[in-house]
Amino acid sequence: MRAFIIRGFGTKKDSEDHRFDLDAVERDLIQPALAACELTGGTTAEIDEPGSIHADMFALIVEAHVVVCDITVHNANVFYELGVRHALRKKHTVLIKARGSADATPFDIGGDRYLAYDPADPGASVADLVKRINGGLHSARETDSPIFQVLTHLDEADRSQVAVVPADFAAEVARAESAQSRGWLRLLSQEVRGLRFGAEGLGVIGAAQSRINDLEGAMQTWEAVRERKPQDLDANLELATLYERWHGRTADRVFLERSNEAIRTVLAVDALDAKHRSEALALQARNLKTLWRTELEPMATVAERRAAALNRYLLQAYEVYRSAFRASLNKFYAGITTLQMGALLQDLSGQARWRNLFRTTIEAARFQEDLVRELAVLHPIVRLACEAVEDRGEADPEGVWARITLADLDFLESPPEPSAGDIASLCAGYAEALRGAPTFARDSARRQLQLFADLDFRSPAAKAILETLGAQAGGGPGSSAPQAGTAQRTHLVVFSGHTVDLPGTAPPRFPAAAEAAVRALLEKRLRELAADGNGLTVLASAAPGADILAIEACRALGVPSVLCLPMPAPVVAREVFGPYASWLNRFQDVVEAAQDRRLVLHDQARLPDWLQAAGTDPWARGNRWMVELAQAWGADRLTLLAFWDGNESDLSHGGTAEMVRLARASGRFRIDVIDARSVPGP
Repeated sequence: MRAFIIRGFGTKKDSEDHRFDLDAVERDLIQPALAACELTGGTTAEIDEPGSIHADMFALIVEAHVVVCDITVHNANVFYELGVRHALRKKHTVLIKARGSADATPFDIGGDRYLAYDPADPGASVADLVKRINGGLHSARETDSPIFQVLTHLDEADRSQVAVVPADFAAEVARAESAQSRGWLRLLSQEVRGLRFGAEGLGVIGAAQSRINDLEGAMQTWEAVRERKPQDLDANLELATLYERWHGRTADRVFLERSNEAIRTVLAVDALDAKHRSEALALQARNLKTLWRTELEPMATVAERRAAALNRYLLQAYEVYRSAFRASLNKFYAGITTLQMGALLQDLSGQARWRNLFRTTIEAARFQEDLVRELAVLHPIVRLACEAVEDRGEADPEGVWARITLADLDFLESPPEPSAGDIASLCAGYAEALRGAPTFARDSARRQLQLFADLDFRSPAAKAILETLGAQAGGGPGSSAPQAGTAQRTHLVVFSGHTVDLPGTAPPRFPAAAEAAVRALLEKRLRELAADGNGLTVLASAAPGADILAIEACRALGVPSVLCLPMPAPVVAREVFGPYASWLNRFQDVVEAAQDRRLVLHDQARLPDWLQAAGTDPWARGNRWMVELAQAWGADRLTLLAFWDGNESDLSHGGTAEMVRLARASGRFRIDVIDARSVPGP
């Protein structure tokens, strides 16, 4: 959890010229107390990004779980910031004040309790401040704000509406999503943790990862959000979906139960609003539908599937979907799925097993009558909800789902025995609705149509639409990129090696005269790795020396390689190759040969503004990016091939030793070292 400190800076005097070292108070009292309470944070001094300090300051004040405010001396900025906190957050604001200050506490906060400390020895009050902070965090007291004490009807600010996510951070996430780069988004997910907008930034990344179908990465990101805020509604709802989808990929029932646990967490929230209740119920129904579909999988024939389909899971899923839609009629997803499950119930109700779902024959008949009536009422309501979304324009994130739902409605409302013209119209409708849609949306529509076909529900139309969608299939923007997300399974090798020594380098690590010997060693090892028949692919950067030699060796052996540059090639050439003029032409040849198998992380040499305060080195960032790219690739095997001198004490940024440490820490790579110390002399 994060804290924010409101205080004056430096040494300040009260009205009688008593001096108070407020920097020392933070150093000796406030920060030790925050650390003991497992809180992080500081003052406005932590705002390093360009822009409006006022916007950032307000965000920090409102986002903070705890605010510690020093009111020792009269300071207009301090009282202004305290007023912002009291006006927007109900509690967890702790006041402190030095003993002996001649400045009286202002009347408006005169009734508030504050912790008095000794200005000569503020550290002596650490234990008292820890007690005060923890007491506030675990107190059942409704508010410590004089504003909320008087105006009891006010609602405090929604932190999600005031949190400041830097524009350049959001833009980088959007670029990574557009490139369909799982590794880039995973890198951002790691980098944003610990930053002041970390939780909000993780939410932006997690949503992007879900949209490009990186289930594993999205789960890790949203789990990081939930670690900070276990009851976070968005995190639990997203994880409920991701766990169910991962269950569908792995058939591991543990993940379906994790999904149900996340849903129960949401539904247990007191005074849960209609929007989130509807979403949680819809996910609960979806899990029931998943269990229902699982029971159909072993069935070989249509007759067997239709017989097995008529069970309690189908009935329960329909009823919970109906409850979800009733909770919020704007949630057209719950509405269309209610209609789909209800249509299947109606279609299957002629079977003799229908009666077994109910206690009595009368109850079965009554349900059947109610079903017909409810489905007739639901159709126009769901259509209106979708059309309302369409009226909001293309920018609405729910627009693609509204278009798909309208196509689904047309399918359900089509004649049971459609004409050729009806089928052609339905095919065209789905093709248009899914044009440019995310992979997950396309897959979802296909799965539902396949289910209808498997159960012989309007199967001629369903099969025709599936054929049309199959012909239209495409991965969307960036699908041809060589990084993660492709269907290819491979042995992926990340290469890292020392740069060639400059004249006078001591001790020598890669003497220029040893180039031919190093090239021969690299070719030998790559040939051995390629011999296992797993479709070897190599990721490498292009520093002068072993990196360029490795890419040249790949080209000679016909091994596919992907060039990974932390910044554009002209910038790399300018920043790196000044002392290595003899390697510059080779670098440019490597870049030109890479063509569409070239990945670039950032568009300039300096780090993005949002990352400037983190103390990150751009070359070290490039190493982390390559490791994340590799892990997100989907390969059968991962290897780090390193031309390295084995120097474990080398703590420099961006080098081979760092890459070895990163690969080890991931636990996913086999480390294959070509010992630079064993290279024979020229």
